[in-house]
This record gives sequence, C-alpha cells and structure tokens, in this order.
Amino acid sequence: MSRTERSGASEGARKAAFTPLYQRLPHGPHRLGHEEVIRNQRQRMHGAMIEAVAANGYERTSVKQVVGLAGVSRRSFYEQFANKQECFLATYDLIATRGAGRISAAYRKARGPVEDRLQAAFGELGEAMSSNWNSANLVILEAPKVGAPALHRLRRASQTFEQMLGACFEHAQTPSPLPAPVIRGIAGGLHASISKCLREGSPERAPQLAEEMFEWTLLFQTPAAKQLAERLAERARLALIEGRKAPKNGNGNGAPERGDRERLLEQALRLAVLEGYRELSAPQIADAANVPIDAFFELFASKEECFMAALDMLGEQLKKLASDPDLRGSEWTQAVRRTIRLLMSYLGEHPIYAHTLAEGAVAAGPEAAALNLRLAYGIAARLTEGAPEEARSVLVVQGVAGALSHTIRCQVASGQIQLLSVLSDYLTYIALAPFVGAEQAAELLVEEAAA
Repeated sequence: MSRTERSGASEGARKAAFTPLYQRLPHGPHRLGHEEVIRNQRQRMHGAMIEAVAANGYERTSVKQVVGLAGVSRRSFYEQFANKQECFLATYDLIATRGAGRISAAYRKARGPVEDRLQAAFGELGEAMSSNWNSANLVILEAPKVGAPALHRLRRASQTFEQMLGACFEHAQTPSPLPAPVIRGIAGGLHASISKCLREGSPERAPQLAEEMFEWTLLFQTPAAKQLAERLAERARLALIEGRKAPKNGNGNGAPERGDRERLLEQALRLAVLEGYRELSAPQIADAANVPIDAFFELFASKEECFMAALDMLGEQLKKLASDPDLRGSEWTQAVRRTIRLLMSYLGEHPIYAHTLAEGAVAAGPEAAALNLRLAYGIAARLTEGAPEEARSVLVVQGVAGALSHTIRCQVASGQIQLLSVLSDYLTYIALAPFVGAEQAAELLVEEAAA
C-alpha cells in the first residue's frame, strides 16, 4: 500500500470514528421548540459519551469525539456542559437513575416472599446489564477513573443498594437483620462480580451471573444474625477502646533505617495520595525521600516505574501477612480470622497504604489498577483455597476480594481508616459462610467473641 493510500485509509477510519450515531435535527424551521431541541441534543450527547467511553476509555475520550458521534456542534456541547467530566457525570447520573428505577420496579412488581422479589430484582439487573452493556461499563468500570466526583457518586449508589439489601434481610420470612458491615461486604462482593463480568466482555453471561449473585446474597441469611450482630458490635466497641489505650507505633530510634530505594518507594505512595498521582514527579519523590535525583534515576527510569515498584512492595507486604500456614490446614477457620485481622490492622495503622488500595492505584492508570486488582484476588484466593469444604458459590473469590476492597474503600471515604481492625470479624463472617454455612460461621464468631 502506498503512502497516499495509507493516508487515505487512515483518514477514512478517522472520519468513520466520528460518524454521528444520531440523526441531526433538520436545519431551518422545524416543529421542535427550544427546550425540545436542547433535550434532543443532550440525549444524543449522553449516548455519544457512552459509546465513546466504551470504545476508547474515559481518559482517551475527547469532546471532539463526543460531538462528532452526537452530531452536534462544539458550541452546543459547551452551552450544556463545562467540560468532558461534567458531561460524563451527567451521563452517569442518567444511567444510574434509570437502572435503579428498573430494579426497584421489578422488586415491587414481583409477588411472593422477599426472596422471590429479590430474585426478580437481580433478574432485572442481569437483563439491564446485557441489554445496556456499554452503559454498565461506564458506570462500573470507567467511573472510578474520573476522580472524586465520580467516586462520591459510586459510594452514594452503593449506600442506596446496601440499604435495600438490609431491608430485604429484615423483612425475609425468617428475619435475619445482618450487621451493616456484613451488608456492605456482600454488596462489595456483588460489585466485584459485576466488574469481572464486564472486564471479560461477556454480556451473554449477565443473566446467569444475576442468578449467581442472588444465591451469593442469600448465603449469609441465618437465624443467628441478631445474636451475631450484638456480639460483634460489643467486640468492636471493646476493641476500639483498647485501640485508643494502646501506644501508637512510631518511627523512633528502634525502627530499622531504610535504604534509598525503600524511602523512595514509601514517598512515591505518600505523595501520590497527598498530592495526586498526576502531579507527582521524580524530583518531588527524590526530595521527599532525601535522595539525590541522580540516585533516583539510577534506580528507576521514571516516576511511573517507581510507583509500580512501590505497589509491588505493598503487595508483597500484604501477601506476607496472608501467608499463615494454617490457611491450608485443619485450623483453617481460625487462620482466616487471624489473617483478616492482621491485614485490617496493618492497613488501619498505615493509612497511606489503605488510600493507595482504595483510590491511588486506580488514579495511576490501567497498569497500576490491574496490579491492585490482582493483589485483591490473590489475597482472597489465599484465604479461601485451603478451605476444608467446597464453596457454595462460584463467586466466592471475587466475593471475598470485593468485600475486603469495598470495606477499605468505604473506610477511606469516611475518613475512618483507623477502624478497619474492628471490622475484621464481620469480614471473617463473609469469608467463612460460603464454606461452612451462615449458621456455623455465626456460631464460630459468637463463641470467639464471647471467649
């Protein structure tokens, strides 16, 4: 192919990429009033944002692409939205509101006990996913990449869903009002399962996934829920009191001195949280670590390489905490509890690490986000693969990973990272119940709490 032919083909592809998805309104007089014209343009821009993000991801989506696909002018775009982010967030709100409406309507319309209505709601969720795949991708996978305003929306949507789940457990035929941290963990597992399905690009699997998510949710019902909630709440209260009395770990004279590399890795994580990853630079990291810039570049080619190495360092520390040999032995249940307590206590004592797992890694780009995801799944696998019994759900690994990750995100968002350790028993219940059953898991933890 000649250079001219290649240039022509490239130009053709570029034009095709911006071919309007929606028919433009006719020029000149038409029957639509001004408000209707605005509404029509806005709907087209929402649709264009969904398709552009599905094709390119949020970061690589541009206003030029959106207006091209929507068939509107840049002037029309900026009359309605200040920038790309504002258009994205408005599109998110529209999708989330419609989706929540569909699921809520399915729940209310269904007959029979709460379980049947909950199953209908999950069925509608599966149908909504498969028929609006790109919209689901925008809301679940792309929104975390947009920054604080989108993360706030995700948390608000999660809280609404958690409240609905809590009400379902309270009004079931055998009421089992589970503790709020358990409800939050269940919701985190559901979110992780949906995310995995979307990443794999399998819309045809959505209806089956909906049934699996319904079954996962019911795994945690137990008549012992009230006693579990009371005992664990008391244990959490006492742990909080003890935590306030305990001396804080400091960086005193007894702490081992760290080398240049370790200090650079620590500062990369700290500055990415405090200043933002995009603002981070190699000189900043070197200066904060008190390391000459020449020494930085002898160790790392760029800030990106340094940050990824820092994530690796954090991952290795967490995996070391999750290496209890009893996780593959006869004392599996106790080992799971010990390990989760160790992990949550460690993150509670190192808020920069918790921030990194909750937000920093996602903000650092797809490679860091993927590494963060592999870490969560790896720890969930370590906790569950040595269980003496077969799991009662195919979602157990992503469910446990999602419960841990979502709990950390919520504590970071609420500014209560130091309370992670007191939530460890709630997370232990989520890890145990799919294997030993909700009733036995509750009994084990109630006995432990009473001991």
